[in-house]
Amino acid sequence: MLGNRDTAGTYELRASRIDLLSISLATAGLGGAWRAAAGSYPGALPVSDGLYALSGLIWLLLVWQYLRHGGAGWTNLRHDIRQPDQGFTLSYVPVIGMLITGHFSRFGMEPARWLYALFAILAVLIAARVLAHWVTDGLDSTALHPGYLLPLSSAPLIASVTASVLELPAIADAAFAIGMLYSLIIGTIVLGRLVTQGRLPERARPTLTILTIPPAVGGIAWLVSHQGVVDAVAYGFTGVLFFTVVVIAFLLPELRQTRFHLGMWIFIFPVAATTNFTIRLVAGLDTWIAPALTWGLLTVATAAFVWLAGATLVHTRRTEKLKSAEGL
Repeated sequence: MLGNRDTAGTYELRASRIDLLSISLATAGLGGAWRAAAGSYPGALPVSDGLYALSGLIWLLLVWQYLRHGGAGWTNLRHDIRQPDQGFTLSYVPVIGMLITGHFSRFGMEPARWLYALFAILAVLIAARVLAHWVTDGLDSTALHPGYLLPLSSAPLIASVTASVLELPAIADAAFAIGMLYSLIIGTIVLGRLVTQGRLPERARPTLTILTIPPAVGGIAWLVSHQGVVDAVAYGFTGVLFFTVVVIAFLLPELRQTRFHLGMWIFIFPVAATTNFTIRLVAGLDTWIAPALTWGLLTVATAAFVWLAGATLVHTRRTEKLKSAEGL
């Protein structure tokens, strides 16, 4: 029994809504890449605003549907967060909230800080509860994949970026330290599983691109907190990210999917974060290649986003037709 009038069917509905938040995260991530370009090219800002607004609409719709199907109930929430393959994805909710809040903070710094506090506390509670559950009940090592970095590594680093935008340097430093510490701890565990336990299931393989998120978002957090100055630490993040991207390049045959599915949206945020960091890096270096590299990377990231959006529409229509045919 799932408790509190919950059923397997309603749990699946809630889980699907949280999974779909990867679309909102991807949209916000691409908005962040365009925002990075806006520092040198102001014309990129309206594109960034539009992407963040779209991300917010998707986020609101999916969170409302999650709550509507029982997510607001304490028993159901506890059940969901304990699911080994889904619990960590609840971190999408505060992470996306922080990204959107930070971006639109220029329209009101004080309200943005209050919203940020709410999302940051929620992120801490989810991450702490998930880790406590893992420690007490354990995890099957064969089920581990890089997505498990999300609550304990990616979320604090994104919190650090947002805190810097909101001019909260002490909080930014604290969140940065948490993110880097757990990147090392959880990242080591996940990498050990990948090396010793064989291939991931096909549908989980897109999560391999998440390995680029800690160095990319960590680098963004460092650059934002240091006003874009490229120093030894920024070069360190550049080296780690470059090596990780090369590893992912060799893994590309493993990332191929035989059929389209909505889990493929997980590809976009790592691409967008890498683009974001690279744009900020070349802007700080003030190198001659900056314009070409900025617009080239934005073109690739945006094209990937548009392709996935189109594939999602086709997939949705096909699914609806199949359901209609089965109902006849």
